[in-house]
Amino acid sequence: MAVCRLGISILFRVLCSTFIVCSSFALAEQADKTANPRMNEHLSDWLLRQNISSNSYLYGTIWQVPASRYPQAQIKKKILGILSDTEDEPLAGKEDLYVFIKSLPVTGRVLLRSVDPRWLQAHPQDDPILQGDHQVFIPSRSTNIIVLDGRGNKCVISQHAGIEARSYLKACERIRFDHVDDIWVIQANGQIKQFGVATWNLQAQDELSPGSIIWAPERNQGFSQEFSALLAQFLATQSYSALIETEEDLSYTNKLLSQPKSISRDFEVSSNDWGSTGLMQTPTARMSNVGEARFNYTSAYPYNRYNTFFQPFESLEFGFRYTDIVNNLYGTDDLSGNQTYKDKSIDFKARLFKETTYTPQVALGMIDLTGTGLFSSEYIVANKRFGDFDWSMGLGWGYLGSSSNITNPFGLFGQQYKVRQNDIGQGGNFSTSAYLRGPTAMFGGVQYHTPFNKLILKLEYDGNNYQNEPFGNNLSKTSPFNVGAVYRYSDSVDFSAGIERGNTVMFGFTLHAPLSKVNVAKVSDPPTLKVFKTRPTTEPRWEGVSADIQEFSGWSVNQIGVAGKTLDVVIDNAYGTHFNDRLERVIGILHRYAPSYIEEFSLVFIEKGIPMTERVVNRQTWVKNAVEFQGIEDSFQEAKAIYEKEPNSLPNNDVLFTKDTYKSYTSRFGYSIGPSFQQSLGGPDAFVLFRAGISSQFQYKLFENTSITGALNLGLIDNYGKFQYTAPSGLPRVRTDIRQYMTTSILNMTNLQLTHIDKLADNQYFSLYGGYLESMFAGFGGEWLYRPWHSPVAFGIDINRVQQRSFEQNFSFNNADEQTNYRVTTGHATAYWDTGFNSILAKLSVGRYLAGDTGSTIDLSRFFDNGIQIGAYVTKTNVSALAFGEGSFDKGIYLNIPFDVMTTTRSSGAANLDYHPLIRDGGAKLNRSMTLYDATNLRDKRQTSFSPSASLSP
Repeated sequence: MAVCRLGISILFRVLCSTFIVCSSFALAEQADKTANPRMNEHLSDWLLRQNISSNSYLYGTIWQVPASRYPQAQIKKKILGILSDTEDEPLAGKEDLYVFIKSLPVTGRVLLRSVDPRWLQAHPQDDPILQGDHQVFIPSRSTNIIVLDGRGNKCVISQHAGIEARSYLKACERIRFDHVDDIWVIQANGQIKQFGVATWNLQAQDELSPGSIIWAPERNQGFSQEFSALLAQFLATQSYSALIETEEDLSYTNKLLSQPKSISRDFEVSSNDWGSTGLMQTPTARMSNVGEARFNYTSAYPYNRYNTFFQPFESLEFGFRYTDIVNNLYGTDDLSGNQTYKDKSIDFKARLFKETTYTPQVALGMIDLTGTGLFSSEYIVANKRFGDFDWSMGLGWGYLGSSSNITNPFGLFGQQYKVRQNDIGQGGNFSTSAYLRGPTAMFGGVQYHTPFNKLILKLEYDGNNYQNEPFGNNLSKTSPFNVGAVYRYSDSVDFSAGIERGNTVMFGFTLHAPLSKVNVAKVSDPPTLKVFKTRPTTEPRWEGVSADIQEFSGWSVNQIGVAGKTLDVVIDNAYGTHFNDRLERVIGILHRYAPSYIEEFSLVFIEKGIPMTERVVNRQTWVKNAVEFQGIEDSFQEAKAIYEKEPNSLPNNDVLFTKDTYKSYTSRFGYSIGPSFQQSLGGPDAFVLFRAGISSQFQYKLFENTSITGALNLGLIDNYGKFQYTAPSGLPRVRTDIRQYMTTSILNMTNLQLTHIDKLADNQYFSLYGGYLESMFAGFGGEWLYRPWHSPVAFGIDINRVQQRSFEQNFSFNNADEQTNYRVTTGHATAYWDTGFNSILAKLSVGRYLAGDTGSTIDLSRFFDNGIQIGAYVTKTNVSALAFGEGSFDKGIYLNIPFDVMTTTRSSGAANLDYHPLIRDGGAKLNRSMTLYDATNLRDKRQTSFSPSASLSP
């Protein structure tokens, strides 16, 4: 009997083993059939021939490339190195995480932009070509989410629709949710996003796909943001099955489902009455998103405020304001009539410390930095967020602190801090004798983001007692508390209302937009040409190729030639923000028409006939990159198709086409006609003086580097008839005669000059020019510039001898109001420095200005990725504040917006908005129509760094 049992047992084991082996062979055969693609097969084709079942999880498709294992192994090695003191010795408290990461394989997984086969076929550049050693897997549909913390703890929880990421953390008892500030979510397709989940940094979160991973380190474990991002990148290369060890824990799932559903929201900021981010009358330490611009209007009797603010950096906002004091006249009746007083001011706010789990965000700011001082204040303020509530508390001096509800803490350093100097004088000076001095008050409040997502409520304690108002305009105050609300009508429009001082109604609105993200699809342009691997076998009509380049890119071809297997193309007028975008279009046209024997394209870009920069294109590599998938992570193995070079001279080759040969396609004469608008703000005649009309600019090329340029302006509608005030001046009237220049004639010749530009030596350029150089001055001058190719620094000198033009802005030099004409020699030495920090360009000019004064101008500007530039400048000369007049010294803010980011077609122009608070004679520069720095912009490496246009393909 025992022998029989033994025989049956052996037979059973043999049968089971046979079944397991056969099943393994079947599974292996099925895996080979599924995982191994055909050689040079597109992923789209592989996907189409798969038998996708209802249990297949197409979204989580895994593509593994052996060539990508090396860079991923380096990432893994770096992660383990951070987690260990020495090799194979994990840090205390991080042993489990170290062991877990060490156990994970280096897969070579490459992320896919899409797994929709039809979409991939329509976008071949995103459709990988599979090789024999590649593997592709479509995993079974997962139903779970994995949560991993910094101690190596894991929870596996069932995925449910409509549940946000932080709810999974709350459900996982192994993870201390209250100790987590930030999480990294790795979706099943490998995409990674970071979210704040604590009460102080809570953000809106994406819904999780089945098979997602959440990396949730605790704040006190010392993991840096860089480490967490690196670990998330490595986890994205893993398959769900490689991470899971246990079945789902239903107790976690039950806890998850028992939680009340919540929807996390991003933190909202809004403007206060002064245009800065804040509550109502008080500022907060909060900042807008980088690149945001805001126009804000508020009215609370007796003040109407017109505020314009910018956020050029993450930690700095600045702006300017006009405060209309509606119950006080600008001046005497004969000066300004019944116009009310307008006060000008410039503000800034700088963040000192970012908010953390335990510490608040802290900012330092100044109101009316260099103005008249009527509303000047300094403040330091802190903010701490708790979910939908954001609390602020600050200390204000000057206007914000006039209630003097506390003693000035700086009084400990001397009696001088207890008194504030209120001598406003001409305004414009840095009143260091007033900063942080005099009356001091605490202020603060809270902002509440209501469940109604568009509504924000505000409550604040105001530190101003309103008993020290400008012009003795003291106001009653029945309560120190102000209450208000903001209704966010849309992403760019806010409406605000409230009760201030306990007895005054406030209302206002704010227009805000992210300048750094402005980009319009080029739907009016011809669609991008489809790229084919095949090459033409016949010679094209090169004049037609030139015409196509002009149509598709907006650039003009100067010459086409051939040298062996290289096609040389000389391109002129290569303007516009999206340089690389246009370049790709040009290459696409050249590839479509160039004969098959051409292996290389050399594109030399010129300005006024002078070579500025060059692009050399390997045709075969460019085509391969254009039609095949280029997303493999080991980018060091990818062949580069386009190389940048500094051209030494124009190409010397067999000429196939020149623009001079085909006059029908080019012309020496060019012109443009468009609208014009000029305005003056804040004058005694009227708050806004304007003239709208038509402007025409033209150019006639005498030679390649010598041309005549001009501009005419015809005024059609204006209110400059009110312009009667001529500002007092203790200097030669080089700018304050603007009233006469604006009102004497409706047709003005603002520019007419002859300009010659040439190359002096390597990296050195010069220009000579003469004529009617700007609306107020005519004469002649020259400029020299040293600018190495792709260098962050440049240096230039300009010298000009000019004479004042007539008020009619015609060919005359005889002013009707003066018997003699003003003449002056003016010029500057200018250093340019592209700092590399936050895309800041710094310019320093030293020299002589139009009024004969000498001094310097500092100009700082920031470029955003879309080409928009925002900047500010300050000029200080040897002219005293008294002689200069109101404002004390020259200053301004400007905004440069390329038409490329605003129009549906490619354009080369730009809108220049310059806020010049006051027009004075001191610190005035000659407004030259062209500078060598601008003319040589193609030598700037930044030219190719701007983001592509919103539309790159049909």
